Amino acid sequence: MENVTPSSRRQFLKMSGLAGAASLLTGSATASGNHPDKLPKVAGQAKNVIFLVVDGLSNGTVGLAHHWKLRHQQQPLNWIQLFERKDIHRAYQDTASASSPVTDSSAAASSWGCGQRINNGAVNVTPGGESLKPILSYAKEAGKATGLVTTCRVTHATPAGFAANVAKRNMEDEIAQQYFERGIDVILGGGARHFTQKQEDGSVNKLIPQFKDQGYTYVKNGSELAAAAKGQGPLLGLFANSHIPYMIDRESDGVEPDTPGLIDMFRAALARLDRAENGFLLQVEAGRVDHAGHANDAGAILREFLEFDACIPVALEYIDAHPDTMLVITTDHGTGGCQLNGAGVSYNDSGPALEQINQIKYSFEWLHQRLMEAQQFEPKYVKMAFGIDATADQAAIVQRAIDSQAKYLSGAFIEAFGPQIKEMTAVGWTSSKHTAECVELFAFGPGSETVPAFVKNYEIFGIINNTLGIQTS
Repeated sequence: MENVTPSSRRQFLKMSGLAGAASLLTGSATASGNHPDKLPKVAGQAKNVIFLVVDGLSNGTVGLAHHWKLRHQQQPLNWIQLFERKDIHRAYQDTASASSPVTDSSAAASSWGCGQRINNGAVNVTPGGESLKPILSYAKEAGKATGLVTTCRVTHATPAGFAANVAKRNMEDEIAQQYFERGIDVILGGGARHFTQKQEDGSVNKLIPQFKDQGYTYVKNGSELAAAAKGQGPLLGLFANSHIPYMIDRESDGVEPDTPGLIDMFRAALARLDRAENGFLLQVEAGRVDHAGHANDAGAILREFLEFDACIPVALEYIDAHPDTMLVITTDHGTGGCQLNGAGVSYNDSGPALEQINQIKYSFEWLHQRLMEAQQFEPKYVKMAFGIDATADQAAIVQRAIDSQAKYLSGAFIEAFGPQIKEMTAVGWTSSKHTAECVELFAFGPGSETVPAFVKNYEIFGIINNTLGIQTS
C-alpha cells in the first residue's frame, strides 16, 4: 500500500480538517483482497465529469417505470433509450463492499470516491482506520471546480462518498464541516440541520455564515436558486431541514411549493460550474429512490425514478455542447427488489395495474407525518394517500405503531396495507433492504471507452481520474 508523501499528506490533512486523524492514503492504494485490474490507457481526456447516480435502483424499478411511461406518455424511458445510442459504452457493475456482498450507500459511494472497497457504514475510511483522499479533493488539487447535488441531505452517504472522510456515515455534522474546509464549490440539496451545529460546550457552530464569509451565495428555495444560477462563484443551497420531500408529495398538493426538484438543482449546478476555467467534477444523486425502496412505497419510487430519468436529456444536451465532458450514469445498488409482477389470468391484469398505481397520491412518509401529528389513526389520510378505505384491523395495526412512537410507520403500513396495495398495483418486493444485484452503468465522452464490460465499483475511481488526467499515486 503506497502512501502519499509526508508533506502532501500534512497539506491535505490541514486542508481537510483531519489533522490528528489517521494518516491519509491515496485512493490508488489497494486494500487486502481488493486489487483493481490494470486500467487501459485513456484514449481521450476530459475537462469535465458529470456523475449521475440513482441511489437504490433495482432492475425491476426500471421495468416498472418503463412500462408506466409507455402506457401513459407513449414513449420509453430516457434510461431505456440509452441502450439505442451508438456512442454509449455500457457496463455491468459489481456493487459489493469490503464487508459484504450487499453494500450500503456509504461504502458504495466511497468505492467510487477513493478507489477501494471499504466496510459498510464508513466513508472513505479503510477497515484498518486509514483515511483515503476522496476524488473531489484530487479534482480540487488539479484546479477543477467541484459539486454535489442530491434530493437527500447533502451530508448523506452518497455525496459524502465523493468528498468526506468519517468513520461512521451518521457523522453528518463533521461531513458538513469538511465540505466547508475542502471548498466544495456547489452544494445543493437538503440537510440544513447539519449546518447549524450544537457543540459539546453548548455553543452553536453556524456554518452557513462561514460559507457566506468565504464568498458563497446561499439560497433556501427554488426562486432564489433560479436567480443564483445566473451568477458566479461558489453556491450553497439547502432546501429542507432533512431530505427534500418526495416528488409525489410535491406534485399532489404543492408540499413546500418553492422547493426545487432534482432537475432544477442539476441545471443550476451546471450553470455555475460551466464557468470554471479548468473544468469540473459534479455528482448528482436521486437519493430518495432508495428511501422509497426501503419503505416498499410503489407510488413514491416510481415518481422519484421518473424525476431522475428527466435529468438524462439535460446531461446529454450538455455533453453534446461540451464534447470534452465525460458522463457516467449508474446506481450504487438495488433496494427492496421492486418488481411489476404478473397479475390476473395470463397476466392480463398487469397492464391495468399501471393505471391503478396512479391512485396513490402521497408517499408513506407523507402519511406518517399526518398520523404522527394527529397522534391517532385518521382514515381520511389513508384514503387521500392510497385511495383505500381502511378496515378496523388495518387501523389497529397502525395505531399500535403510533402508540409506540415508532420512528417510521412504513413497517406498519406494509403490514396493514401492503397486500392490498400489491393486489392493486401488481408491484411486489423482495425485502425492505438493499440487494446484491449487479447494476447497469453507462458512460459517454472521453475516457468512456476505457470502461470494461464488467466493472467493479472501485475501478470507477481510477477511470475518472485517468480521464481527467489526474495523478493519484
